Amino acid sequence: MEVQALPKYDLQALADTLAGVFEGSEDWLRIMKLLLEGHPLSPERVASALQISLDDANHLLEGAEFDQAGNVVGLGLSLVPTPHSYQVDGRQFYTWCAGDAITFSIFLKTTAVIESPDPISGEKVRLIVTPEGVQQVEPRTAVVSWVTEMGEMKNVRTWGCNFIQFFTSAETASQYIVQHRGLIVVPVDEIFQMGKLLWEREPFKSVIADL
Repeated sequence: MEVQALPKYDLQALADTLAGVFEGSEDWLRIMKLLLEGHPLSPERVASALQISLDDANHLLEGAEFDQAGNVVGLGLSLVPTPHSYQVDGRQFYTWCAGDAITFSIFLKTTAVIESPDPISGEKVRLIVTPEGVQQVEPRTAVVSWVTEMGEMKNVRTWGCNFIQFFTSAETASQYIVQHRGLIVVPVDEIFQMGKLLWEREPFKSVIADL
């Protein structure tokens, strides 16, 4: 199959757009750090940890993933299985999308072992991500689909996460993006660099320093 011409992009512009989506949601980073403990979080626990009212906590948690008891089990980082396996110190987590898997180590300050299937070929993409960068990407040709048309943070899974996937190559990614409007293809390493451009700016930088 002939590979489709891949859309061009500007990494800084992508980071700037994503920063606009995250604006006002800096506390999501604190909640994900709590989820790294490996247990569901009650809204009351979130309110106490963030020193905010329960009403404010419930508002902040719009878009989170809950269990049947009303506890938070996912907010980017998840305790519930997704296609994106995310192991930290031998503990099993998941992420909502490929971009999360690549960039979360920056602010969680952890090393993660990631495995995720190419939705076209079914072949697994495997990599290790540290706070300093991406390592051991298999296959080396792996790329990520990225969303350019962004919506509200509380609906991030609908407009974003569901379409940000790992691919073993630009060939399989090109087959995917022709089926989905508003997507581009970005190398794994550049997704990490975009994460640094995002998380190393204020107000995120100060939040991360306190995590």
